[in-house]
Amino acid sequence: MISIEFEIPLHLLNGVMDTIIDEDAKLRWVYYREPSNTVVIRADVSRKFLETFLLRLASVVTSPVEVTIVEEKDGGRFIHEAFLLRVDLDNKSYPVVVILFYNISKFYPDMIIVGTSDRAPSELMDSVLNLTVGKVNLLDTEVIKSSVIDGGRFIYLRTNVPDSHERKVLVV
Repeated sequence: MISIEFEIPLHLLNGVMDTIIDEDAKLRWVYYREPSNTVVIRADVSRKFLETFLLRLASVVTSPVEVTIVEEKDGGRFIHEAFLLRVDLDNKSYPVVVILFYNISKFYPDMIIVGTSDRAPSELMDSVLNLTVGKVNLLDTEVIKSSVIDGGRFIYLRTNVPDSHERKVLVV
């Protein structure tokens, strides 16, 4: 299981909770932040369904959301991140998820997954792949594979981690 944590406006809570329940995730806790009228949510999700779960979350949020992902494996803790977005194209809005995995370096992702609805036009994925996310220009990555899973189209990318000639796994 992987833990995810994110903050959303309170008015989006019902849609997010419906997604958590429908996708069989395990809710850990919800914290209400009164000054900002937001809630912070922590839930556990199966690693196998992480991409599709985050894409479903992106379909119910109306503003960009940053997600912290905590994965425990190999006796250590890995901190990854994801961004849930809505992209407008041809008067329609499509969910997009960009997941960055930091398995080798804690400052530069080694793998990125970009996902959107399988009904989205191919121009949408092309424009997303032209983005720079943090320090990574997605055009400079290598496509490992692409797949359509449960209503989502996902592209798996590998980056060239700077100064990672030995490819050691980073454990936090």
